[in-house]
Amino acid sequence: MKVNRISHIPYSQRVGRYHFQMVQAKLHAPVNPISSYNLQPFYTREQQWRTELSDSLSRLYRYSADLDKAAREFDPERKGSTINERQAISSDPEAATAKAYASAQSKTYQLDILRLASTQTNRGKWEEGSTPTSVSQGHQQFAVVSGEREESYSFYSHPADSHAQSMKRMEQAIVTQGPSVVLPRVEENGSMQALVLESSETGADHGFTLHDQKGNSVRASGIQRVEKRAGDAEFILDGQRGFSSHNRISIGGGEVQVSMLQAGNGTVSITVSPDTERLLQQTRRLVGAYNRLQLFLQEQQETLATQKLENFERAAQAANGVLSQFGIRLLPNGLLEQDDHTWLEAVQVRYEDFAEAMKGLTKQFREEVMHVQSSPLGSFSRSFEEIGGCIPYASPSPSSMRYMQAGLFINLLF
Repeated sequence: MKVNRISHIPYSQRVGRYHFQMVQAKLHAPVNPISSYNLQPFYTREQQWRTELSDSLSRLYRYSADLDKAAREFDPERKGSTINERQAISSDPEAATAKAYASAQSKTYQLDILRLASTQTNRGKWEEGSTPTSVSQGHQQFAVVSGEREESYSFYSHPADSHAQSMKRMEQAIVTQGPSVVLPRVEENGSMQALVLESSETGADHGFTLHDQKGNSVRASGIQRVEKRAGDAEFILDGQRGFSSHNRISIGGGEVQVSMLQAGNGTVSITVSPDTERLLQQTRRLVGAYNRLQLFLQEQQETLATQKLENFERAAQAANGVLSQFGIRLLPNGLLEQDDHTWLEAVQVRYEDFAEAMKGLTKQFREEVMHVQSSPLGSFSRSFEEIGGCIPYASPSPSSMRYMQAGLFINLLF
């Protein structure tokens, strides 16, 4: 490319107009840096406002979720809620213990344990472990019969086996070829050994017999001898005699499980009642969660549209009259106060009334929490309302100040 082809623009033409404008400016007023157009402070404040608003909204979600979690413990329709929990207290834990399931009827049962359910025990002959076995040589097979169930076991007897080895072979045959209705073990008394079989479950229905099918292992070991027969438990519950193949019985329509541990200790009282200790803790938790939310809303009145969240306090005000009977009252500052002593005395006497009152209060709490969590969290900020207002410049909040600064900047430029 040739140099003479490039058009030349004189320096004076390029900068002359600028010099002319600057001269004119100097003639009218002193020239200062244009610092009034610097928006860095505005951007910094706007970032701070966004951070504060995000923190406020996240705390609103967390505090409302905590209140919802505490309120769910008083929902009678929810399985496992504290309001449905029951405890069963035994007057003699050494004789019997009890466990009550959810929603069990509050009642006291009288139990007399006459006899515990037992297993069957068969014990073989005691002999020196080192003596030659009396089990014949060759393939051995024996059967264990319990009710209509028959199980066969086999092992091989060697001519050089000792008594201890034969008992061990029978034990291992039952263990490895099971499952079985009997539990085997070899007992030792010094150098003497004997094979012992015990039924795996209690009750007369779980008794058993043994016989040889091939060989003489049962006869030689003497294991067919019954030392203790299986038996059912016998008891008297509220004047009615009963029997059970186990030492665990269900009472109260299956809502209470009782474990019988000793017989002949006299009458045992089983008292079923609400778990007031846990219920007291959960009531404190509910009151604390509500108060934390209210204190937070009072602190955030300039940031959040708290008028949209007044239903929490309205619900507490509506229940104030009923709950005051149970030591829970609404203070003038909008917070709840709980008197544990009054609560315990009232709930122990009027538990059903307390449960009904808490059901209504916590239901309203949960409905309001669901409203908060299902709505866009941004809609609970004051900036949401101000931006949608008719005159956003009139609001002093940081979110609206951005309009004022931007508008001022545009006016100065144009």
